[in-house]
Amino acid sequence: MRSAVPIMVLVLSVLALSGCMVFSSGYPYADGVVPSGMIAGTDGWSHGSLFSAPNWLLAQIDPNLMSTVLDYGYTPVPTEVPKGFEDYVAEGYAALEGGNYRAAYNAFKKAIELQPSSSDAWYGSGLALESQKRYLSALEAYTQAISYSKGAGSNWASYAGKGRVLYSLNRFSDAKTALETAIAQYEKAGVSHPDELEEIYRLLEEISGYTSPVPEAIPSADIPATAYSV
Repeated sequence: MRSAVPIMVLVLSVLALSGCMVFSSGYPYADGVVPSGMIAGTDGWSHGSLFSAPNWLLAQIDPNLMSTVLDYGYTPVPTEVPKGFEDYVAEGYAALEGGNYRAAYNAFKKAIELQPSSSDAWYGSGLALESQKRYLSALEAYTQAISYSKGAGSNWASYAGKGRVLYSLNRFSDAKTALETAIAQYEKAGVSHPDELEEIYRLLEEISGYTSPVPEAIPSADIPATAYSV
């Protein structure tokens, strides 16, 4: 039996040479005629599949998207870039500024998981915990910040924080030692933060008389501890 393929090729060639539009299935185009298996619509026809859509529709689709779909068979979902240490530290201080102390603590906790020896992250964690009146945990955070600090420029603020929480825990002798150390480190660093220094002296004055605690002051979260250095 003679194959029908050459005949079909001949027909298509003649139709193409005559300028006649041809369906992807091989049928010649005619107004009002929709070949079997296709779906007619008010704006054209298709097989109901993206890959069988007419050229005028394909021309309106993003070629990058088409390339991805044709190559892989699916539309990729954008991959979220994981946050790094600096991202979490910045997020933590931003949350402190906004008064969202729990979110700040969670951000600093993630930063510490990435860099356990970061004095900045521990100091920020101390601020967040102190602001939530979690004084024992804040004391531990400030102590860690001091142990990992690289000099007076960063650890004076951590000593000040340690002094504040010890004062809040009524451990006045230990608080006095921490606050006096904070002043010594402050002077050694050669920095200038008069408001913070005034608060340290105010607490020392309160401790010297063992008077009742003064109204609580929210610790400053404007900048990380290391930023206090010259």
